[in-house]
Amino acid sequence: MKKFIITGIQMRNKGSQAMFLSLYYGLKALYKDCQVTAFANKYDDPEQYSFELLPYDDYTRLLYKYNLNNIPLVTPLLTALAGRSRKTDKWDGAISKMDKALREADAILDASGYTLGSGWGKGGGRMLLQTIRIAKAHKKPIILMPQSFGPFDWGEDDDEAFLKEVKEELSYCTKIYAREVEGYECLKALGLTNVELSADMVIREDIFPTAADIHKSYNPARVEYPAPGSVGFIINENVFRIGDREAVFNLYAKMLDKLVDDGEKVVFLNTSTADMQLVEKVLERTRGRDQVGVISGEYSSPELIDILSRFKYVVASRYHSIVFGYRSGIPAIILGWASKYQDLAAHFGQQDYVFDIREPDVDRIIEKIDKMSANHAEESQKIKDRLKEMQTTSVIQQAVSAL
Repeated sequence: MKKFIITGIQMRNKGSQAMFLSLYYGLKALYKDCQVTAFANKYDDPEQYSFELLPYDDYTRLLYKYNLNNIPLVTPLLTALAGRSRKTDKWDGAISKMDKALREADAILDASGYTLGSGWGKGGGRMLLQTIRIAKAHKKPIILMPQSFGPFDWGEDDDEAFLKEVKEELSYCTKIYAREVEGYECLKALGLTNVELSADMVIREDIFPTAADIHKSYNPARVEYPAPGSVGFIINENVFRIGDREAVFNLYAKMLDKLVDDGEKVVFLNTSTADMQLVEKVLERTRGRDQVGVISGEYSSPELIDILSRFKYVVASRYHSIVFGYRSGIPAIILGWASKYQDLAAHFGQQDYVFDIREPDVDRIIEKIDKMSANHAEESQKIKDRLKEMQTTSVIQQAVSAL
């Protein structure tokens, strides 16, 4: 029986959750009886799921960093103290299960979204490097599944030393799949020879579970759907941080007023609790506040894919909300800031609908909204055709074949 460990994931972030689910169910499709153990960072109520999640977080990482995970008496004592301090029992018995999984695993597959690059501090990258070191210490192959990398220009004194460390650790990986051309080139520039390009797993893989598949008990009645033919809006708190905050608010207000004036049914889909206050602030600036609907709730990634499939098209800034829409052939007006948005859209011939939030051309965006309103059916079919072609191969199959 094949045994795998999946790392780099969490359940609260729905993009990360979706990458995990793609990988988990993809492995199960390849090896029906395989055992897949998830080392997850953030999750709530693990008992609700039909798979096991083990805590790969600040506490357990600390134990593995200093080799405190298998010291008799010390590990149970530290775990008891940590649990009492944080008022949780999630670590009880977890270390022994993680140790067993590491001893028996055939491979470790990391499904981080973006940790290694100067879009974040070096801390996220060091977490990825620690995962590789753990694999190396247990003599297990590790593959980095499709994720974003780079650029590597933190502008700090230790950049050169850190990149030397990055190259050394990433050289151990059996395969590294970069999600964007920029990331691929950054890794190749380090002299790495184990790097390949691949689109995000959520669109690369044909298999994806339903909400009923991932929960032990499921009630579909709780899901709220938009009215047929609605235009969806999904915002991202980061666009207000990266772009000019006031200009971004005004852009959203103008887009909403335009669509409402045109007689469109408009619905905000809130996919992150961090965005909810921003949704309300945007709506305060519109003329037709009462004519714009809001769907908000703690939905799983399969539920979000189902909800998004009901829209005519969306105006979106969250990367995986765009991915979720593309999975169902739903076109998007994309307001982004990183190369990942352009690369994602390029897979589906949608580059014309991508805009940099740092330099928003309001008139051109409004023009493209008009174009999308007129041509959404044709764009949808184009996306579906490209998706079908993309899913003729599987990056999961390619990855395990490399082991």
